Amino acid sequence: MTIMSPAFIALDWGTTSFRAYLVGADGAVRDTRASADGILSVTDGAFEPVFERQVAGWDVGLPVLASGMITSRQGWREVPYAVAPAGLAELAAGVTRFVTGGGRTILFVPGVSYRAENGVPDVIRGEETQIVGALGAGGAVVVTRGTHCKWLAVEAGRITRFATFMTGEMFAVLKGHSILGRLMTGEAATGPGFARGVEAGLAGRALLHDLFSARTLGLFGDVAGHDLASYLSGLLIGAEIVGARERFLPGADGVTMIGGAALAEPFGKALDIAGIAWRSGPADAAVRGLAMIGRQAGVIA
Repeated sequence: MTIMSPAFIALDWGTTSFRAYLVGADGAVRDTRASADGILSVTDGAFEPVFERQVAGWDVGLPVLASGMITSRQGWREVPYAVAPAGLAELAAGVTRFVTGGGRTILFVPGVSYRAENGVPDVIRGEETQIVGALGAGGAVVVTRGTHCKWLAVEAGRITRFATFMTGEMFAVLKGHSILGRLMTGEAATGPGFARGVEAGLAGRALLHDLFSARTLGLFGDVAGHDLASYLSGLLIGAEIVGARERFLPGADGVTMIGGAALAEPFGKALDIAGIAWRSGPADAAVRGLAMIGRQAGVIA
């Protein structure tokens, strides 16, 4: 059997994590590099040294397709957003070329912006690439899990509108830096406390009030300390689902969920409690999307 040589490097560089993939001409991943070197951990804009350290040994002549927060104002190179509705053609047209000091050619993929009916703008970076890779020319209501969670409407492969929910970041801030975390003795899981939190979030309409229950239920022994983080996680996810369901009205087909197993599992359980059908998108959606964008842009064969 002939082993095909690498065709490009796929770079998925987000707020809290770094992932690079050595991709063959057949689209198969030959090697992977991953670390916690998200853009927020890189000091003084030293992105190139971090990048070179992570991909050491990979052919300098290979084109690099990069998406995620690395293309943001806080990243390596800020790339203007494509404006929704946007799909493969718009993303490929907005690719920005950059040559590093070490001679590598990087093609930075734009994010997408959307302005809601109330005039408030919203943005994504990285999710657009995952959606291209997961859906191709198809359509769906898509949910991506991460520090900031995104709900998106996709029609014929084009992102038409979306909304950001700061669920993951709010959980981290409240657990680590508010009084709610003082009674928590365990990490978030998907046990009874989580289910109770999801149900409370789905039933509530006053999140700023409901959040205090993550303290009082512990004070009165209704929820054990080791289950309080799970309760808070469920409460926030339930509240997210309420807000998103009103905007996106997922029908019988439910939603397509994209994200790592650690984040997808609890959200899937929350969707089950909410009675919303769901399916998982491909785990390699980002790599697939970068390959498609690279071909559309004429960067890779």
